[in-house]
Amino acid sequence: MPRRLLPALLFAPLALGAQTSRPMTFLDMQQLRQASGQAISPDGQWMLYAISSPDWKEAKRQSDLYLVSTSKGVSDTRQLTFTKDKNEGGALWAPDGRSFVFASNRDAPANGSVNQLYWMRPDGGEARRITDAKDGAGAFAFTRDGRWLAFAAGKADEQQLWALPVSGLDSAKATPLTKHPTAIRWWRFSRDSRTLFFTASDTLDTDEKQRMEKRFDVKIRNQAEPVQHLWSLDLASRQSKRLTSGADMSVEGVTLSDDGKWLAYRGTENDRYFRGTLEAGLVSD
Repeated sequence: MPRRLLPALLFAPLALGAQTSRPMTFLDMQQLRQASGQAISPDGQWMLYAISSPDWKEAKRQSDLYLVSTSKGVSDTRQLTFTKDKNEGGALWAPDGRSFVFASNRDAPANGSVNQLYWMRPDGGEARRITDAKDGAGAFAFTRDGRWLAFAAGKADEQQLWALPVSGLDSAKATPLTKHPTAIRWWRFSRDSRTLFFTASDTLDTDEKQRMEKRFDVKIRNQAEPVQHLWSLDLASRQSKRLTSGADMSVEGVTLSDDGKWLAYRGTENDRYFRGTLEAGLVSD
C-alpha cells in the first residue's frame, strides 16, 4: 500500500496542473517535492511521512510531517507540522499507535542544524519537546514492549544511549542507558526487549580527536581506524557482555534474526587500505 500511495502524493499536483505532456528533465526532478521516512502505524491504518520542498534561491530544502490513511489514500491527507524555516523528519510510531516521536531542529538557533526529539499525537495538538541533548539527539527507537524510548546523544566520538519512559514521555527526564568506554555506533533492541545489542570501537583514536579539536581538517588518506566489535547489554542488570573479539577483523553490517536468537554480521579485514573505502565489501566475510 505505501508504494502505491507515494507516487500519487508526489506527482498528483504536477499532473493536475499540466496542460501539455513532455519528457521529464533533470531540472524537473530537482524541483519536485520529495517524500521520505515512511512509517506505517501498528494497526496498519495510517502512514506518517515527511515532504521536503526545495528552495533554490536559499539553496536548501524544508520538510514537514504529513499523515495519510492507507485505505483512503491522497484524499485523506493531513499536514501535521508547519515550520517554515525548520525541518521535521524520521517519525516513529509508539508501539501502541496512539502517538509518535520525530526529530526536528525547530528550537535550534538561526541556521542551526541540531535536532531534538518531539512527541505528538496524530489526532492533533502541539508537539512537545522531550529531549535537551547538548549536541542534539541522534538515532532513536522504542523497545518492542512499549516501555522505553532510547536515543543516541553526544559528539560522534563520545556518543552514548539515553532512555525515556514511554509512560511519561512529555515530562520525564532522560537517564543514561550506556556508559561504554568508547562511542556507541550501531545498536538495536532484542525482540523481547530484554537486551540491547551494539557495536563500539575497541579503543579511542586520541590523535584523530585532537586533530578535530584543533580544526586540522586535512583529509588523511587510508587512515588507520580502531576495530569495532559487537556487545550486548542486559537492560535489567545493566551488565554488558562482549560477543566478538580480535584485532584482525572489524564488525560491520549487523542483522538480528526474526526469532531473536542470532546475530549475523560482516567481518571486515583490519586493513587500512580497504576499510572505509567502496571496495571494503570485497574483502569482507
